[in-house]
This record gives sequence, C-alpha cells and structure tokens, in this order.
Amino acid sequence: MRRILLSCALLAVLAASAVAVSRASTTAGSGYLVVKQARNDGGVNGKPVVTVVVRGFVLGRISQEAAVEIYHLAPASGQGAPQVRGPDVSTDSVRWHRLSGKRYSGSSFRFRAPGGLYRIVVRGSGVYVYAGGRGTVWVQGSSSDRRTDGEYSVNGGIFRSLPTSLVKRKIGRG
Repeated sequence: MRRILLSCALLAVLAASAVAVSRASTTAGSGYLVVKQARNDGGVNGKPVVTVVVRGFVLGRISQEAAVEIYHLAPASGQGAPQVRGPDVSTDSVRWHRLSGKRYSGSSFRFRAPGGLYRIVVRGSGVYVYAGGRGTVWVQGSSSDRRTDGEYSVNGGIFRSLPTSLVKRKIGRG
C-alpha cells in the first residue's frame, strides 16, 4: 500500500513539474518566421531577401542560387556551430561592422544555425528559411515581379507576399 501511495505522490510531483515547464516555455515567448520561394532584385549581389537576428535557431534551403552570410554572435551552451551542406558551395570570410562571419554562395544547398544568437542575411532566389526564437527579421522581395517573389509568415500568421520595400517584424515576445 505504501508503494502505491509513494508511486502516486511521485507521479503527481512529476506532473506538476511538467505543467510548470510547459507554462514557462509558453511565457518565454518564442516565435517563428517562415519564408517560402523568396527572390530579390539583383540576385546574390542584390538587396537581402531576408535578414534574421534571432536568439534561437535558423534552418534554410537554397533551391536556385543565393548567398548566405552567417554571423554567430553568441552560442548557446552545448550547441554546435552553423553548418552548410551542398555539392557546389563556396565559402568566404565577411565582416559586418566589427563582427566576422562566413559567406556561403552557390546553388542547391542547405544551412542550419542551431541554438544561439545569430545574424543571418540571405540574398538571391529560391530561398526557404525557417527561424524560431526571439528576435527581429527584415524581409523584402522583388519590386519588378511581385507575383513570383515568394511569401512569408511571422509568428504563425497568414502567409503574405513579400513586400516591395523593406519590412521589419518581431518574432516572439520579450
């Protein structure tokens, strides 16, 4: 009988702690950005399609041709470094203000930046980006071909066509 009572008490404590963790994670205020089939004017040397400054993660895929600049501002404990995979990707060092980063350019490649604080700038076409956490994003599509320049969604909102002028949005709260 004591074992059953002890087991029930242990389960109650575990359930209460799970509820507390769940509430803490929802109040932490993480948000999301999704960009699909984006393209800009000017290709890899044009204005950015998307710029993300986020404490969280960023995943991306380039289906056509693009350049991605990754600045790893602060790593989270236990998280790995950004990774880029693809058959034909060139790498260069870049600087933004006083920060050093890497620029990856090519076609048909994927990138990921796991937990940490990042600034990621993407130029080109065939851009897909999924970012989660808390931060700020800037999006801008093509001014000449609005029907095929892609779409984006912030914090679970409806998908909208990329704007012709630069738009700034917050993801998450806090």
